[in-house]
Amino acid sequence: MIIVGGGVAGLSAAKVLAKKVDFVLIEAQNYLGGRILTIDAAPNLTIDMGAQYVHGDKKNTVYDICEELGILLSDNDDSDEDDDVVTSDGKRIDSDLLEKANDFWERVREKAEDEFEDRDSSTPVSFGDYVPKQFRQRLQSSSSIPKDLIEPLIDYFVKLELTETSCASINDLNLVEYVAYEDLQGEYENDLKNGGYRPFINYLKSFIPNDNRVRLNCEVLRVKYRHEDQKLLVEMNCLVEQRRKQMICDHIIWTTSLGHLKKHFHEIFAEIPDLIQQKQNAIANLGFGTVNKVFLVYKKKFWSKKASSIVLLHTNRQFQFEMSDQLREQLQNERVDPVVFDEIVRMLFHYDVLPSTDIPVLICWFVGPAAIMMEKLSEQLVGQICHEVVCSFLRISWQKYPLDQVVRSTWNSNPYVRGSYSYYSIHSNKNDGKQLRAAFAPEGVPRILWAGEATHPGYYSTVNAAHETGIAAAKKVIAEID
Repeated sequence: MIIVGGGVAGLSAAKVLAKKVDFVLIEAQNYLGGRILTIDAAPNLTIDMGAQYVHGDKKNTVYDICEELGILLSDNDDSDEDDDVVTSDGKRIDSDLLEKANDFWERVREKAEDEFEDRDSSTPVSFGDYVPKQFRQRLQSSSSIPKDLIEPLIDYFVKLELTETSCASINDLNLVEYVAYEDLQGEYENDLKNGGYRPFINYLKSFIPNDNRVRLNCEVLRVKYRHEDQKLLVEMNCLVEQRRKQMICDHIIWTTSLGHLKKHFHEIFAEIPDLIQQKQNAIANLGFGTVNKVFLVYKKKFWSKKASSIVLLHTNRQFQFEMSDQLREQLQNERVDPVVFDEIVRMLFHYDVLPSTDIPVLICWFVGPAAIMMEKLSEQLVGQICHEVVCSFLRISWQKYPLDQVVRSTWNSNPYVRGSYSYYSIHSNKNDGKQLRAAFAPEGVPRILWAGEATHPGYYSTVNAAHETGIAAAKKVIAEID
């Protein structure tokens, strides 16, 4: 059999199949891990370009594996941490105010759950039409929230939601499906030690018997089902050798991203019209957005020792900062449209402090249209923009604490991923999810099974979802063969 895709879903399927089924894992990229990509940014500094948290810590196989591997950061390490909250006017805001606003946001989400939990999902409601309005009302009725911070706080929490869901606009987020999302039990975000997710990926890889089972740099171009012998013919392009190969198998576990399917589904499965009919609406309707990160590496820390993050509240809608001559020259050299530049600056809202190292590192999150725009600029330019903006908010000299290194992700332009993770758009419902994960089963035999975070019925978008669906698909294959 063949596993297509070497991310967590594909590797988890391979782990289950390893001792029972002869398989080949085909991966178009030159590494295993998919949207988990851990790189060595500097000596003694590893960073996760994609997934970086373990969500949940109860009844959670991924958490259990990471705990057994000893790669989870202790909760005690961040017990005294806080947020640095600053406005574009240079004012520092007590983090308790942000906590108060966060409590309001959570209450609105709980109210939405009560109101829409049993709503017919065939009648979608936009998250953007409900939650921000309710949130604004709570902020306005609170005597502890300054009036001039109401809109900046709404702006901040909306952007935070975009980070959680990956959608480009909260108006495209289906509130009915959103409230049905299953949160993993326990601590929502568990940090990993320096080394990130790499030991977890190595753990999954260790169950693959030998290298002959894996084909890196091989892109699947076509899949054909042969009714005469009930076999699947897989045509692939071996990128290094620059030649095409064919393989025949009984079963496929397909684990590529929803973004990849959106782009290539029809051409890959052009000769299986029944499969296209089965899945094309689900693939078109479900959402798949982009979240990118920029890692700013410094020699010296310029933020509070206890800060776990720096929150930027845009109190000035026409915010402009006094950019350096260096930045101005970079913008001119790369011919950056002022509209693009303004959009990128406007979307800078949250910098996390990387907790796994003593090296000063800030993680700047990009969401919405800016997440795609920034991929078209040079890495150094994006880093300089992020650096000068946060220095402007903090009212410190950007020259006093120069950037030592910049590393950024580019998930949207990756042709084999084309984004970050899935969500239920305003055009989708539970039936789309059901169709996406349904096996292609001619003559009643599951021939092509589907796995990956987008196929999970509960907590799609997570590493756990990819892990569990890969295992489930592999078990179905084994049950069929046995």
